[in-house]
Parts: sequence; C-alpha cells; structure tokens
Amino acid sequence: MKPLSEITAIVVDNGMFVELARKLAQTYKTVYYNCANKCAFRKMNLSRIGYGYPEIEVIDTMWPDNFDEIDLFVFPDIGFPFEQTYLESIGKKVWGARKGEQLEQEREITKELLADIGLPVGEYDEIHGVDALREYLKTHKEVFVKMSEWRGTFESFYSPEYKLVEPKLDEVEFNLGAFKYISDFCVENALPDRVELGVDMYTVNGKYPGRCLQGIEIKDKGYIGAIKPYSDFPAPLREVNEKLSPTFKEYGYAGFFSTEVRIGKDMKPYLIDFTAREGSPPGELYQEMYKNISDIIWQGANGICIDPEPAGKYGVQINIHSPWAEWNWQPIDFPKENRSFIKLHNCTFIKGKHYVIPMEYGLDKIGSVIGYGDTLDEARKKAKEVGESIEGYYIEVMGDSLDDAEKEIEKAEKMGMKVL
Repeated sequence: MKPLSEITAIVVDNGMFVELARKLAQTYKTVYYNCANKCAFRKMNLSRIGYGYPEIEVIDTMWPDNFDEIDLFVFPDIGFPFEQTYLESIGKKVWGARKGEQLEQEREITKELLADIGLPVGEYDEIHGVDALREYLKTHKEVFVKMSEWRGTFESFYSPEYKLVEPKLDEVEFNLGAFKYISDFCVENALPDRVELGVDMYTVNGKYPGRCLQGIEIKDKGYIGAIKPYSDFPAPLREVNEKLSPTFKEYGYAGFFSTEVRIGKDMKPYLIDFTAREGSPPGELYQEMYKNISDIIWQGANGICIDPEPAGKYGVQINIHSPWAEWNWQPIDFPKENRSFIKLHNCTFIKGKHYVIPMEYGLDKIGSVIGYGDTLDEARKKAKEVGESIEGYYIEVMGDSLDDAEKEIEKAEKMGMKVL
C-alpha cells in the first residue's frame, strides 16, 4: 500500500466539501477537486468552486488525461453511485457510499428494508400529488413531510396542522410546476415523546471503528459531540448499526454516513433518516478532530477500517448562515489564525478574499465554525470565539444552538442514554 505522501487523489463533489480536499492536501502528494457541472449551458460558478486555494487543483472532469496516475477517488457527497462502482471494477481505490446512497435517496424502499432486517418502522403514508397532500394534511396533524431523491426541491418540514403549513405547500406547488401532479411524498408520524439521537461515523464493508465521535445535532444550527468507545454508544444506536452491517457489506460501502434515530422509554430505535455522505454537521468537525483523517480514508478505500486519532475529547460545530448568500456572492472575512476552524461551502479565494458562491438551490447555510478540546467548555469557548471573529453582510453564526443541544443531551440522559 502506498504511503500517504505519495498518493494522488481526486475529490469529486457537489460543492460542499472543498474543505475536505484542502485537508487531504496537507498529507497527500496531489489533490484535485472536481465539482460536477453537467449542463448544456454551463455557468462558471459550479466549475470554479475551490478556485484560488493553492493546495488543491480544480479540474473540470473526474476523468483527467493523467487518469492512470490517480490512486484514490473520494466522494464525500451523493450523486455518483455508478461512477464509484465502475472505478472499483477497474481497480481504483474509492471512498464513498457507492449504491448505498439508495438508503438516503429512496425512503419507501429503505423503510421496507428496515422492516426486513428487524428494525421498527413508524407509521407513514405515501401520497401522490400536491392536491392529495393538501387533503391529507387537513386531517393529519403532527407529521413530517419528506420527498425521496429530489433533495433540492424542498427540505423536509414539520406540519403541526394544515393552516400553519399552507404557505409552505403553496411554495412547494409553485416550485414543482406541472410536476405537482405526479410527485410522490412520504408523510411520517412525528413519533412524539422521544429523543432524537444518531451516529455520525464511517463504515468499511459493514465494519465500524472501535471509537468515534458521537453527539447530538440541532438541525441546521449546530452540534455537540465527544469521542467515545463504540461499545459505549447508546445500545439502540448500536442496534441500528449492527442490523445495517450486512447491507453495508453488500453495497461495498466504504465511507461516511449518519443516522437520525428517534428513541423513547421503550428503547426501540426508529431510524427516521439516513445520510449516505459526510454529514454537515459534524463532517467539518472531524476533518480537524480526526488527526488521521487522510489515513482513515486511504485505509478505508483499501478495505481496512481504522480508528480515528482524536485531537481532543470534545467537539462542537456551529453553522454559519446568510440569507444574502442564497442568491448572491458572499464575501466573508476572518483572522488568518482562525482559518482551520472555519469550514466554508461552495467557496473560492480571489484577490486575497474568501467568497461563498451562490448556488441555484438557494440554501442559506454557508459553512461552519468548529472547536475542540479536552473539555466541553474548552471546545465551546473556541467555537464561539472563532464565530465572533467572522465578518460579512447578513452573516449569522448560530451560537445559541449549543444551549439547545445540551438540553437534548439532558433529555436523553434522563431516559438512561449517555450521549457525552
């Protein structure tokens, strides 16, 4: 197996994980970055994500002229299952979900799989068309509305009752256009009186590391976690992992994944969402918190699952949002000494300034700040300090999310599940 310093790698992405490419470039010989941009009338934005960072080379294809020299293909996001299986079939080393991304993309199929492998599945209904969805929500309260595959159409949303989400449905209907008549929706029971936990880790053919980062996320805001032995993870989370292990092996899955699991006093684990990619959070956190992230990926692509070497016991991640950045270029300033603690999405570096490039799907999350240390207070203090150093038009660092996360941790511990 080649030493890390001799590896030539390509990170194939959709724009979110430039920072992972930059991190790998600290160890590997050469790192290329390719953001997929397939369209008859291409725009510059997608193809120039990552431009200006000297440690990586942005290229327009994952099949460059020196293809034979590429040792490793890294897929931190979904959207490339067939490319991954083909690359593996011709002897290339691949880090990614392969066709295992179906676990995220096809909700109904995944629910059938969960039932087959002996995991509980909450009540849900499949609804065809927006008109039918409206009628359904008029008589069903406290449910979540989700959509398979078309992740950019809308984020899953909670419907306490119809009158409160009618404007959201208007937006969904408008965005779908004529597809409103044929689109399918998965509507799930909210599973109240349960706490939501999950894992954010990696697997290599169904094998798991002996220790890992485990914590709790406040959706779209932040995350608190700690490095723990895998054997100390809450039993319901390990049950989900162990029952998914044969499926991971069947897919040849070697990459990051995350789970969202609702757990109540009965300790039954309801897997409500699966992420077949580097979760965000806390993927940006373990880019720095796992000192050997480059080796984890290289060894994993070669079929070997190794443990992370932690830079600290505790870690936090706070999301950075900007409504301005949904449709506009977002300049962002911060002290150079904080660079490794700030992870930007869809970013570029031009004339000495960092920019977040606007994406067509209009999300306002532009990155994260992280902090880690031997105590939770140390990790929190660092993340908040870095967040306060960021300047930019309409930028908000969601620091208060850490208080919400700690409340969820306390709730879990009252149920007998130790998170940190």
